[in-house]
Amino acid sequence: MTAGKRVVHAPGEVVRVLRRRYPAEPHGAADPFRTLVATVLSQRTREEKTAEAAKSLFAAFPDAESLASATPEKVIPLIRPAGFYNQKAPTIIELSRRLVADFGGRVPREMDRLLGLPGVGRKTANCVLVYGFGIPAIPVDTHVHRISNRLGWVRTRTPEATEAALVACLPKRYWLDINELFVLFGREICRPVGPRCPECALTSCPSRGKVKAGSKKGRAYAPGFKTSLLGGLGKALERIPRTSLRGSRSR
Repeated sequence: MTAGKRVVHAPGEVVRVLRRRYPAEPHGAADPFRTLVATVLSQRTREEKTAEAAKSLFAAFPDAESLASATPEKVIPLIRPAGFYNQKAPTIIELSRRLVADFGGRVPREMDRLLGLPGVGRKTANCVLVYGFGIPAIPVDTHVHRISNRLGWVRTRTPEATEAALVACLPKRYWLDINELFVLFGREICRPVGPRCPECALTSCPSRGKVKAGSKKGRAYAPGFKTSLLGGLGKALERIPRTSLRGSRSR
């Protein structure tokens, strides 16, 4: 890949460099239902608040069947930390009812079926595919959008355009890695404001010297499922053995 005449880091190199800093967690994956609901809750909400809300919600309503029979009055106090709770409570209840009515309480593995569920957009659907089923997809959040543009891989203005551009230019074997790595990298090093460029191992990044660097430390990386998955949401999600997944996460 190139940006003008300047050579930028190829995907394989970026994945290798970031995997050395953020090792993969090989022993588990998220429950698809909890991944779906937690990602809906995460919309317009900080990660730590989403995790707090999701943990309380799943302690009371651990699956689609139980949440489908809940009322907003019971759900709202549980998800209040996530914000926009008056809108999110009926959405996740209706989502659960649709799962029970249309899919026997199981989360579908197909993009078009996921997008037909209440409150589910492309980012949420892609998170479910990647983290719940190990199916190659590219969830684009603010970190993926920002870092892909800083690296010169894409020149886009919206997450939707970024996803389309990445799908077109990234080999599929890297799709499962990009969201997790860029979320962790974006939280710690490639921050929205004041990125820590002097500490970055991607020395050929075309944005180096063009974005004002900062010295403030980002959130330190701590290895393990509970801190890496979905940028911190893993602590609120139930881990299930990877061998029980139908989808393959092989690269």
